[in-house]
Amino acid sequence: MIKLVKILTPFLIASFSAYAESRITLSIDDVQSPFLNSKGVQVSLAGSRASVLEIKLGEMEVQGKSWRDLRFSCAKFQVTGSAVRCEKGVLRVSPAPPLPVAFLFSSADKTLDVQLQATTDAASEGWRLSARWGRAGWEGRLTAANGQLAQLQGLLPIAGGEILPSSTKGNINGKITLRGNADGVAEISANVAVNELAFSDASGLHAGENIGVEVNINAKRGCGPTRRLWEWQTGVNWLQGEVFWQPLYFVGRDYRFNASGDLYETILRLAKGNLFLKDIGEMDFSGVVDTSVTSLRDFDLRADNLELGGVFSQVLKPFLVNTPFAELKAEGRAGIQWQFRQGAHQSLNVNLHETSFEDGHGRFAFRGVNARVPWRAQGLTQTGISIRSSQLGKLPIGEFEVPLQIDGPNFSIARMVVPVLDGKLTLEDFNASPQTEGGLNGWQWQLSGGLSPISMEKLTEALATQSMKGTLSGTIPRVSYNGSAVEVDGALLFKVFDGTVKLGNLKVLDPLGPAPSFMADLDMRNLDLNQLTGTFSFGSMQGRIDATVNGLELFDWKPVKFDASIRSSAGNYPRRISQAAVQNISSLGGSGAAAAIQRSFLHFFDQFGYLEIGWSCSLRHGISTWAG
Repeated sequence: MIKLVKILTPFLIASFSAYAESRITLSIDDVQSPFLNSKGVQVSLAGSRASVLEIKLGEMEVQGKSWRDLRFSCAKFQVTGSAVRCEKGVLRVSPAPPLPVAFLFSSADKTLDVQLQATTDAASEGWRLSARWGRAGWEGRLTAANGQLAQLQGLLPIAGGEILPSSTKGNINGKITLRGNADGVAEISANVAVNELAFSDASGLHAGENIGVEVNINAKRGCGPTRRLWEWQTGVNWLQGEVFWQPLYFVGRDYRFNASGDLYETILRLAKGNLFLKDIGEMDFSGVVDTSVTSLRDFDLRADNLELGGVFSQVLKPFLVNTPFAELKAEGRAGIQWQFRQGAHQSLNVNLHETSFEDGHGRFAFRGVNARVPWRAQGLTQTGISIRSSQLGKLPIGEFEVPLQIDGPNFSIARMVVPVLDGKLTLEDFNASPQTEGGLNGWQWQLSGGLSPISMEKLTEALATQSMKGTLSGTIPRVSYNGSAVEVDGALLFKVFDGTVKLGNLKVLDPLGPAPSFMADLDMRNLDLNQLTGTFSFGSMQGRIDATVNGLELFDWKPVKFDASIRSSAGNYPRRISQAAVQNISSLGGSGAAAAIQRSFLHFFDQFGYLEIGWSCSLRHGISTWAG
């Protein structure tokens, strides 16, 4: 391109002098160079002493980016010796508004100076492009003074069909400098500040408002054998503004990014990087990217003291929307070390320091969590996890440790004891692994265990329900989860009210969802009526009963279907019932039945014996049917 300018300049100057009063038009179909290609070039001179210049370009391509229908005109154009000057020019690139341009070109001094000046309602703005060249090389510099980014929107090319967010507002101040030689660009430096930046795209998934950012970039190409290697450094300070980049939302408050590395052909190496995010913390990282396929090849991340609350609220929470953990809150400090090699995860170390996790719906909470979790792609590792206190629903749980073992993607616990009130919950043979079979994506796990005696009085007090006497204990057979449902192989066995309770065919669908479904069959044998009725304002009873609930279905923990029955247990035992209990039982048959009993001789006795008790009930479509 420079050689073409050198060839044409003497010819044009001579032509201008010879044909001072004529109109001269020069057409060039195609101009090609390693840096710039143009098609449909037309240069016209007219007016007294060729004082009016017009340039039209059908298409111009720079480094793979193209513009169409460029037009430049100058109403005050002068050629003096080896200098070409334009004082009143206008550049038109649709759809951008016309830009006033002035330039001075000197073939003797080998310099070019172009100025774009504009005045808007807000303020005046200026862009200046200066270039010089010689045997030692060339230099180009773009200087912006309150440059309005909206003015440049139409000038920015769109390549490869990519639609970039449109800048509707913002101004830029600073300098961008390029230096090079016959081999091309050898050095790039940029020091710019952008203020009041606003952008958006048609989809509404990417937007920014009132952004202020400072950017510093330096890149230098090697010499000799290393001429294909670029070494670079960059620094970015995000001072203010808001950005929504689906699904993330950030408010810029003194965020800082610094990085350095090199680029060799298509391999971009990040030798050292540092990111500081206010309310989150500082992270160091390095890595390698193959730009030919836009693929991350290697990466290392280290952050020793992150604010867990900021990590959850600003980074993780947007990804948890529409999941069971959408309202999860976290506090405390965390450390992380991540290693990624040859496109695969190699290791991940997570450390938690006095952290807490609490579900916004009140389903669970873990406090005083300290953990060291080392994960390796290959090999078995042992974690160290301790939890000072927690709760499931309203049930408080004491301090315990989690002896978790990790083997690649698989997790296991041989045995874990969790204190619950005055008893203990024992979990054994826990195994969890990712699974994708059967159309279910997520995790699958299984476990077994048992429950040592827990005071029913303490349990009901903790659950804020009607106080009960006795103890609760039981065994837990194999329980499994397949990604969407919890199922029990066998039956859960419990001891309560001096009898036994067997919970069979148990299945829970979407257990952590907003409206889980529960299905089971309940079989209770030999329950002590004295303990049971003493719990409620029902009247006293002595004896034992058997109860069954078949086809029990709960939706959002509300009953929608069941078939239930209660009968006196077989055997010899004292059978006594109070007048109050008789009235409560008989009222199940309606007010008429209760009145009939009151009119009989039974109303003369406070307590009396009975032979057998029994009734049944069915629930269908919100309607219950009772039978004596």
